[in-house]
Amino acid sequence: MKIVRVLNTNAVVVLDKKGQEIIMTGAGVGFKKKRGDELDKSLVEKIYCLKSEEDNYRLQAVVREISEKYLEIAGRVVTASREAGLKVRDALYVTLTDHINSAVERYQQGIALKNIMRSEIRKFYSREYELGCMAIGWIQQMTGIDLGDDEAAFIAMHIISSEFETNNVSDVQKITELIQAIIKIVKIHFKIDFNEDSVSYQRFLTHLKFFSARIMDGEVYEDSMGEIYQVMVAQNRKAYTGVQKVSAFIRKQYGYKLGIDEELYLLIHIKRILDEQ
Repeated sequence: MKIVRVLNTNAVVVLDKKGQEIIMTGAGVGFKKKRGDELDKSLVEKIYCLKSEEDNYRLQAVVREISEKYLEIAGRVVTASREAGLKVRDALYVTLTDHINSAVERYQQGIALKNIMRSEIRKFYSREYELGCMAIGWIQQMTGIDLGDDEAAFIAMHIISSEFETNNVSDVQKITELIQAIIKIVKIHFKIDFNEDSVSYQRFLTHLKFFSARIMDGEVYEDSMGEIYQVMVAQNRKAYTGVQKVSAFIRKQYGYKLGIDEELYLLIHIKRILDEQ
């Protein structure tokens, strides 16, 4: 197997059987090597094969400048996220490797950033936050540096961004703020306290995450369940008043008109919450 590109002493690029570029890392795998040299497979420890050519080139550019150990941590996070059932994109390899490097550099310079969304991230995205905490543990194992809970939440935000198909972490903050607002509206309107450990609440929360992401993207949901919608509204007038409150808020704050299907799914989740109460 021939080396196509040397990224640094410990990272090279080769072609797989399909002619796609893949990154291989390992201690000394690129030492005194150049394009066209034979790869020493015994030195290879990790292999990274990204589906997107753009993401692949972006990751190569990052690895040229950054220690491959941060890529290994990012790789662990991607694997653990997928094993947890999260649909994260390959771009997370790129954004997270770069972020971890920056976080470590800030720590070494004595700069500690507070994450103002930490409690919300931990509350609304518990799996992602848990993965962020795992990443902090891996970073400490490799570097001896404990970046702390605020940084765990920042890493969680990168995971969430990857799920929502955005590379902008600030979008996660906007989505989380909308989720908070909807939950507050339902809570106040029906004068209830949520059982946050219940299946109904967790389903409602999961729905709100992707529902809020669509609103931020301005993505219009196609209406296809008009007849079911009419029946459900007629049978659940009380729950529907909550839907109307949420719909009016979103239209006023975001200029987004909820479609029939979107209102129907909200109605179903709110009904479950009320039934549980």
